[in-house]
Amino acid sequence: MERAHRIDLKLLRYFLAVAEELHFGRAAARLNMSQPPLSIHIKELEQQLGTLLFIRHSRSVALTHAGKVLMEESRRLLASANQALARVEQIGRGEAGRIELGVVGTALWGRMRPAMRHFLKANPNVEVLFREKSPGMQMALLERRELDAGIWRMAIEPAVGFTSIRLHESAFMVAVPEDHDLASRDSVPLSALRNEYFVTLPSVHSDWGFLQRVCQQAGFSPMIIREVVEPQTVLAMISMGSGITLMADGYAQMSWPGVVFRPLEERIPADLYIVYDQQQATPALEKLVAALTV
Repeated sequence: MERAHRIDLKLLRYFLAVAEELHFGRAAARLNMSQPPLSIHIKELEQQLGTLLFIRHSRSVALTHAGKVLMEESRRLLASANQALARVEQIGRGEAGRIELGVVGTALWGRMRPAMRHFLKANPNVEVLFREKSPGMQMALLERRELDAGIWRMAIEPAVGFTSIRLHESAFMVAVPEDHDLASRDSVPLSALRNEYFVTLPSVHSDWGFLQRVCQQAGFSPMIIREVVEPQTVLAMISMGSGITLMADGYAQMSWPGVVFRPLEERIPADLYIVYDQQQATPALEKLVAALTV
């Protein structure tokens, strides 16, 4: 029957020094210790393993077959242990780790994109897994500890115990085809969109649940003729004259051929927030929050 061994890694380090030096005196000097305690530790290791590791002569030391096997295994085990400890230290400093990050579909456009890109480039050992979800779904996943943080435009308030930090101010604008009547206006009242056809993102992945409620408060329900998955597809449809949409002003900072952005007369906030449980935040997450709020 095999015996389970619990060998102190320190004993393996002592053994490896002797195995590589093949001399107790040199090994002791390398370990900054005296020779008698080192000899005692090696005998202790041999007793625990139930086998001789060294053939001792008056002026020389040689490895037994078991000793040669243990030397190779010790190198592998100690290297693996050192790598694991270094990884843990990196995680403790926020230099490594994994972040499950919920986002609404429009969050990674505009001003947040360069900040996120800079963070990922500066922290190559931090893995950020983006999960595109609506604000409500993100909050539910946060409460179940299935997300580390969520980013949305505060369509819903975070639950008690969660911290929300504004990443930047923003507002929704109306995006219309360049030949649309509204394209020539300096600003557009929300009520002017009453009879327009909308191209949108699915509300399960975006802010559209919130925007529908805003339109309803203005006295109408938006007529949605098409739902597409990607924001670029929304803008491509608009450029072809298929409808209009409401989008955060970050999109207006980029050139979209055939599309004109106009501010709304009523300011609809699109401020971007990051929401997380500060008590449960890992060092890597704290580092990400700091990078995004600069």
